Amino acid sequence: MEQDMQYLYEYKDGKRIRNIGFMKIENEMNGSKIQLYGKQMDDVVGIYFRKENGETYVGTWGMEEVVDEEVQEMEEEVDLYVQSSHVTYEKIQRQDLSRLPRKEWRLANNSFLLHGFHNYHHLLYIEEEGKVWIGVPGIYHEKEQAAAAAFGFPDFRRLIDVNVELQEDETNTYEDFGYWCRQILIP
Repeated sequence: MEQDMQYLYEYKDGKRIRNIGFMKIENEMNGSKIQLYGKQMDDVVGIYFRKENGETYVGTWGMEEVVDEEVQEMEEEVDLYVQSSHVTYEKIQRQDLSRLPRKEWRLANNSFLLHGFHNYHHLLYIEEEGKVWIGVPGIYHEKEQAAAAAFGFPDFRRLIDVNVELQEDETNTYEDFGYWCRQILIP
């Protein structure tokens, strides 16, 4: 049995708003099982799935059957998200910060960045919708959040959101692992 876990997010106008839970997916020889765990989802009356080949599946509860126009609307919303969320992630080393604008080279001596790099042996270069971000690997925790923000890395992206291949010594599978990020202003 193959098992995967993905966070469940609320989206509005193709943009991610907040985390509202997670999905546990178990793939077996004779099918898949998906379990949803969510918070603040009292008014949710259905769910929409789309396979890579375009096939769609819709499940509803507490309402009349979904009509074709509503499914079309859901597909358009999913397309809006898929098209607007093009993100590239690249695992980099500390010396690769030299490709940033000169005024950002000071990051190479940022204590928080050095601590994350020392513990996990890499950093993350992120390009998203014309913007550039640097990610420092770490654990999500309230105290860590305060330290990250104090050193200029206010945003956290969980590993589940990031598509990079990591070695065993570059991640932490026992904790809420991800990247503390800061936007880099590119002239």
